[in-house]
Amino acid sequence: MQSFDTPPPARKVGAGRGWRWCVEAFYIVREQPLTWVLLTLVYLMIHFVINLVPFIGGLIGAVIGPVFAGAFVMAARKSERGEELELGDLFAGFRLMPGPLLQVGAIFFALMAAAMLIVGVAGVSTGMMSGMASGHLAIDGKPAAAGGFVAVLLLMMSLVMFVVSLSYWFAPSLVALENVSPWQAILASLRAGLSNWLPMLVAGLVLGLLLIPAMLTLGLGLLLWCPIAFVTAYTSWKDVFGQPQPAAQL
Repeated sequence: MQSFDTPPPARKVGAGRGWRWCVEAFYIVREQPLTWVLLTLVYLMIHFVINLVPFIGGLIGAVIGPVFAGAFVMAARKSERGEELELGDLFAGFRLMPGPLLQVGAIFFALMAAAMLIVGVAGVSTGMMSGMASGHLAIDGKPAAAGGFVAVLLLMMSLVMFVVSLSYWFAPSLVALENVSPWQAILASLRAGLSNWLPMLVAGLVLGLLLIPAMLTLGLGLLLWCPIAFVTAYTSWKDVFGQPQPAAQL
């Protein structure tokens, strides 16, 4: 039976660190940009093929996602150490610890499904969803109430999904770099995410803004945006759980 280590203590960092995570990720990617583009291209091709599988393609992609996420953070640490990256690094998760990383994917998928179910049940319990379905709100001349209910439901869903995503963000890094068990990694990620929700929100907004010009290049910009996003998971883990080092200079 595989033995695991105890999750390291998490630090609480300032909101501005979210921006620095993205910047430091860029510094790492720019050292070997062509290799990062190659890794991303192959990953996106694999992801595209998997999603072509009828019915279960999305499930397979969700479960194996942390295996690739773990590979990207291991590649980031390797690159930061000055070592040369190679295509095989994309499959490091499958070589070194496929079981724990696959379990992270399965747990996260289950949490997401449960979160969606909870939000749905909460909406039905108000009695307004059934009213909307039967047209009562519109007939009674209350379209504004229907719109308000939808807005509240979407807000609830966004909030729940954000909290659940916190349980995943650090988990692949904790499993791949700290040898933490899947469930403990999920819990440690959630605790660290709740303590650092503001810098994580900042990092998410920065990556979201960077995604706009990436998409304007007919998607070609994703070949640079994706590795920066993946490596941001590494730089944030290093800041919150690892031993921070001075950022590289331009």
